[in-house]
Amino acid sequence: MQPLLAQTAFPAPAARPRIWREAELLVLALLVIGVYFTRLTDLTIRGEESRWARVAQEMIDTGDWIVPRQQVKPFPDRPPLNSWAMILASKVTGGVNLAAVRLPTVLATLLTTLLVYLYSRNFLSRLGAFAAAACYTTMAQVLQLGRMGESDGLLTLCMAGALFAWHWGYAVRSKAALAWPAGYFMAALAGLCKGPQGPIYFVVISGLFLTWRRDWRFLFNGWHAAGIATFALVLGAWQVPFYWEVDARSARAIWSEGGEMSGRFDYSRLSRVLRNWATYPFEVFACMMPWSLTLLLLPTKWMRERIGPARPMVAFLLTAIGVAFITCWLPAESRARYFMCMYPCVAPLIGLTIQACCETSERSWWQRNWDRHLLGGTIIIGLCAVAMLCGRAWGGRGLFGLAEATSLAFVLSYALVAALAASIAYRARFATGLLRHQAGVLALAGFMGLTYTGIVVSLQSLASNNPVEIVRSIRELIPEGERLVSFGKIHHLFAYYYKDPILLQPLGEGEEATRMPGEYFCFAIDPTYEPPSIPFDWEPVAEISCERSRSANPRTKVVVGRCLPAATHAAMEEDSMVRPASYAEREEGEQVGEAPAPRVTR
Repeated sequence: MQPLLAQTAFPAPAARPRIWREAELLVLALLVIGVYFTRLTDLTIRGEESRWARVAQEMIDTGDWIVPRQQVKPFPDRPPLNSWAMILASKVTGGVNLAAVRLPTVLATLLTTLLVYLYSRNFLSRLGAFAAAACYTTMAQVLQLGRMGESDGLLTLCMAGALFAWHWGYAVRSKAALAWPAGYFMAALAGLCKGPQGPIYFVVISGLFLTWRRDWRFLFNGWHAAGIATFALVLGAWQVPFYWEVDARSARAIWSEGGEMSGRFDYSRLSRVLRNWATYPFEVFACMMPWSLTLLLLPTKWMRERIGPARPMVAFLLTAIGVAFITCWLPAESRARYFMCMYPCVAPLIGLTIQACCETSERSWWQRNWDRHLLGGTIIIGLCAVAMLCGRAWGGRGLFGLAEATSLAFVLSYALVAALAASIAYRARFATGLLRHQAGVLALAGFMGLTYTGIVVSLQSLASNNPVEIVRSIRELIPEGERLVSFGKIHHLFAYYYKDPILLQPLGEGEEATRMPGEYFCFAIDPTYEPPSIPFDWEPVAEISCERSRSANPRTKVVVGRCLPAATHAAMEEDSMVRPASYAEREEGEQVGEAPAPRVTR
């Protein structure tokens, strides 16, 4: 019997189906909408979301869409594509609210999923391409970051668009004239999203791939020059005005010295660096679970014999993965999320392994890899259903707080869906038709999405820090017409919820520097720096935690204070009271215990 994918010739364009008409695209779109677009605003602002939301809001307030700003000052940490997307989304949602902050990312996740299918379909069967797209959208880290208003989702879309468009144009050849301009266009958008990472990846990957193939004619031609011109035009449309509005240091910092790059190459703590190097591959592997387990089949001889017409895709994707992985692995302070933009390149390889297992009639140990994956998924689905029912039955906080985070109706519905998914996944082990194989993939992917959206989001929502009410009380406390000032940069989470501009006030640089324009002020406390010593009499009004989760002793917070009037100063002196100590000294004198609920002193 001829092995699967035994042909070596790339199929002619006329022989390819009209991919956009295939029903798999609709099913994938419904999967992404069901997983990512539901419960979009259930979680409060988290992580870096508020930072880029504030950049978007200040662009709206100032009318300057060129320079990213925080508290009116230039903020050369990252190019502004993510904030631009939030501004555009705010035109639909009515403001820079939670929906506007996260809508660009979930749309990017949807488009990336469809893009993985469209690209993979040129090299794989409908089953392989469907498995590739479904596994990408339900990888563990994609489920987490693919719904958050940070730049990872947009960067992944731009990076996948650049690499897939270029390789599609190169491999098909009938569209070679679009390969370089299309690739460089998407690489420029990747640069506008998160700095140099995307453009460098595109140039190095495409250059190394063509060098390895010794295709000098494609590497050095007029279309490559046209692509470079496209890149310069798109990126320069923002970079040139940005350069004229800020100083040269800020113009350089946004590409090299900003917060995104600083600290990654500090090798002074060798033990920590070595530990990070040893664990990083396993972290990335875990972030692509449960689908990364199928990659163990890829380097086997059995699998190599069944690559066939997918060989151009495999060679290119392995080149891309190798280049990106090395650059993410070697920095001293690397994180798995830095490699997330390459997950769309890993997904087609997973789809290829699933396709090979399902479409080979022999029952070898390697072929049964997908059978074992389905069986393991069936067992895990069943255990999750039992855990949910037991957690609900225990009452109180139950298992990890499930009883408090979920309703009885949801638990029962989850158990029924789990039973159905487990049944479909188990029956898919013995399937022979395309639809049954796809149903097995969809059962695992759908259950992953349901578990994250229904359970993980509920648990996160239960533990999330929600400063909305206390910040609203502070806004009501400040007299109309008075502007709150901050000593040093204020935390972006507080600034997001406060909404009104907060004036950045210098401190400790002479009398003019500490002359208060109003009665109320604030400052941030963070583990990385000491709180300021206020050079006048004041009293604390409120403390606002700026951490993701509720904490009895938050390490990152904002303190709002009020200047004491002169009459109060005199009364304090008559009572032999000293001037209030610095905030650091005041905290040292307090006993550490269960933190009371946030309180605003009026």
